[in-house]
Amino acid sequence: MQFTKRHVIPSLLFLLAALIPINAQNTDKAKSEIEVRGTYNIPSGEAVFSSSGSTGTTIDFDRDFDLRKELGFGVKYTYRTPDGKHKFSGEYDQTTWNRNTLLTRSITFLGQTYTANLNLESDLRLSEFLGRYSYRWGNEQIRIGPMVDMGVVNTRLNLTGTTNSGQRSGTATINKFAATIGYDLDYDPSSRISIFHNLGAIRFKKDRLFHAEGGMKIWVNHYLGFSGGYRAQIYKLVDDDNFLKINNHGPFFGGVVRF
Repeated sequence: MQFTKRHVIPSLLFLLAALIPINAQNTDKAKSEIEVRGTYNIPSGEAVFSSSGSTGTTIDFDRDFDLRKELGFGVKYTYRTPDGKHKFSGEYDQTTWNRNTLLTRSITFLGQTYTANLNLESDLRLSEFLGRYSYRWGNEQIRIGPMVDMGVVNTRLNLTGTTNSGQRSGTATINKFAATIGYDLDYDPSSRISIFHNLGAIRFKKDRLFHAEGGMKIWVNHYLGFSGGYRAQIYKLVDDDNFLKINNHGPFFGGVVRF
């Protein structure tokens, strides 16, 4: 993931800048935006993955893996109709946490028991692809209204370490169709500043989904701007007796092109 962290975000920002039209005097209301983000992710959570005849340990990401803060990335496209009532967006986000640590206790994962006081390599990935729609009321300065989004949330947990049977690796995944309902807000106090906030949540059977973000875009000119803010995600995905819960929050920053 080192290539992704160090090179993908600057490369995408460069491509965004290349998309800026030459005519910077256009004062028409822009309808589309492309945003590239770097995200700073602070994780916590737990997981259980069992196998036939073996019950998995409830793994705590803080206690057992000592997961640290990591950089991730995201890409988002947004379209607003000329009257501002309808807002459509699609986004992709991905973060991977890698950690090499000594286990403080023995844990059972996918039928293998990883031994305490020995080295364990953990790899946790969260990725999501979501499409979003909101219908908003308001005026040229402020718009607010209900929002619905749907897409796919993918989680993967990979462990490599020493077990009672020697060196072993195991990979578990839970991938779910995800949909939430909530609200969306855009507030433009001036032509140079855009403030935004959205929130979505749902409880479906045993799954729990919640996400929220708020931030600001500062426009250098009609086409180019910079974004920053804070976001939070709480996902609990259940697959029979297995589950993975991840709490993730942190600031984000990026560049935006509108046209």
